Amino acid sequence: MTCKIVTFTVALSFLCAEGLVPAAPRPAESKPGELGWVTASGTQFLDPSGKPLLLHGLNVASKSPDAGYVGDLKPDDFATIRSWGMNCIRLAIFWDGLEPQPGHFDRGYLDRIAQRVAWAKTQGLYVLLDMHQDLYSVKFSDGAPAWATLDEGQPFTPTAVWSDAYYSSPAVQSALDHFWASSPAPDGEGLQDHYAKVWQFVAQRFRDEPAVIGYDLMNEPYPGKDAPRVLQATFGKLAELLTIHFGPKAPTPEELFSMEGTAQGRRQIAEWLKDMTLFTEMLEPATPIMQAFERDRLMPMYVRVHKAIRAVDSRHIVFLEPAMSANMGIPSALTRLNGANGKRDLEQAYAPHGYDLVTDTDSIDLNSNDRVEFIFRRHAEFARTLEMPMLVGEWGAFYENPSAASAARFISRQFDRLGCGDTYWDYQRDLASSPILPALKRSQQPPAH
Repeated sequence: MTCKIVTFTVALSFLCAEGLVPAAPRPAESKPGELGWVTASGTQFLDPSGKPLLLHGLNVASKSPDAGYVGDLKPDDFATIRSWGMNCIRLAIFWDGLEPQPGHFDRGYLDRIAQRVAWAKTQGLYVLLDMHQDLYSVKFSDGAPAWATLDEGQPFTPTAVWSDAYYSSPAVQSALDHFWASSPAPDGEGLQDHYAKVWQFVAQRFRDEPAVIGYDLMNEPYPGKDAPRVLQATFGKLAELLTIHFGPKAPTPEELFSMEGTAQGRRQIAEWLKDMTLFTEMLEPATPIMQAFERDRLMPMYVRVHKAIRAVDSRHIVFLEPAMSANMGIPSALTRLNGANGKRDLEQAYAPHGYDLVTDTDSIDLNSNDRVEFIFRRHAEFARTLEMPMLVGEWGAFYENPSAASAARFISRQFDRLGCGDTYWDYQRDLASSPILPALKRSQQPPAH
């Protein structure tokens, strides 16, 4: 899963009125085991018959190396997901599982992934393969193998909210900077060259499998030592804005840092940021930092991986995730990918995530519909700019919390209005008895314009 505070992370109706949002297509009417190729066309996914396809489903992930990165999933789990009205899953795969030693690929792990793809296909579920990472590495959370983690011996200390380690851990920051620089791995080959070959290994296996809709190139990419600059920029701006409201009694940036480290302080910050002017203006100074990261480091990596995939697979959709900062509404600077002929690759899609700033905390009661509406509206506008279909790869993370049903229902309605696909984070068997499940139901009717 994925970014939450400190990743801080309007109206939608005018988008439809102005023709900026396509009508929501109906969910796929696929028969179990008879899935055909999904394609991208403008801002829509198309089913094998050429009709608009609404993708709606769940994330399925096992982050445990002891469980072989596949967990205890059984065929019945996929039947259950289908019975809930879903037609797709976002299935996490892990670099550590695929390339446990430099240049040595684990075909047994890929066989287990292929088995789960087959189980999904049998139930009529499409599969998006997601190369997952959190804090970059298995040494800190999950993702890259230990041999690909060049942390320079820096210390790592887990944080109360896991994602705060992006801002506080020198080990995580060093490892990420080495990846973005494609520093040599122990065998002398660049880290990104290894990563591209891992994706090529996966694409070679699934190149002829229509149940796989495509490849999500990296889960929630984030910079290394530039990450603290993002936090400093946002808190510096927030302190400035609070001074306008409260005068000399307003907290300094340093005091905001301290507040963010406590549950009570987080709640106070979330309360202040119900004011959408404060929230949106707080993001502004972090925007150039993150957009420079996407232009200068993230897109070159995507270009490298895309080239490796297209060398063996020309049919599957490549899903581009923005930096994790987009989860909170910072606008992305991703660009389209071109093929070897220099022309735009038609099979690509935009795959952002969206979380309110109280996600992963005990303050779900402070969830703000205004904030999440703003985040997903901004995503939809950017997808239109890219002229790509949009699948919101992660949202929610409510973990069956009954008090979050209303928030889940509100977000689902936003997706209906935007006409985009989604995969909720994440599948758990006890979701069946949770009030969250009914809130995930998507409308099958196009929105009124």
